[in-house]
Amino acid sequence: MEFSEILEKSSEGKMLIIDSRSGSDYMSSHIPGSVNVPFSQYSWARAIRNWLNGQSPDIVLVAPNVETASRGAQELTSVGLKVAHIIQDGLEEWKSSGLPVASVDEITPEDLSSRLDEYTILDVREPFEWNMGTISNSLKIPMNEVPDKLADLQKDRKYAVICAHGNRSEVVSVYLADNGFSVANVIGGMQRWIAESLPLDESS
Repeated sequence: MEFSEILEKSSEGKMLIIDSRSGSDYMSSHIPGSVNVPFSQYSWARAIRNWLNGQSPDIVLVAPNVETASRGAQELTSVGLKVAHIIQDGLEEWKSSGLPVASVDEITPEDLSSRLDEYTILDVREPFEWNMGTISNSLKIPMNEVPDKLADLQKDRKYAVICAHGNRSEVVSVYLADNGFSVANVIGGMQRWIAESLPLDESS
């Protein structure tokens, strides 16, 4: 199967790309729209099947090496899922083909505080959480509203996405990167920002 066909079918929702590499490898470079499920020896394929909840799409498996590719494909097949294609070299051939990849940087609150002029901060917490403290000049959009506000964001800016602890911001960061934005996930979120006594918006 041609890589371009995989990309097209994935964008149309006709194919699911499961990236079995580590989270750090996925964040540094992944196929837009792919889902990261790091390979594990314990119930990995069953967890994917349960997550699919009765759906059975054609699956493209991205693996870091031949061994993981073989084991992952066998496990997926054993639980009744169809593996249509395997990319078993990480993404080396994909990237050398010139096809798009998305990436998410990671930044600590300490580093971000010294580089505020480089980033637009996107706070994706819920409004009640903003009362606990916000960063000056941050753009506040709750996570679930980000897709509807995508047109309001600018691709010539670098966004630092922050939430309470770093989980929601990671999801939003991947989503924005997949849609062509330059983005960094703030590790530890506002909890770490506040714990480090970094400056807050006095008006919040």
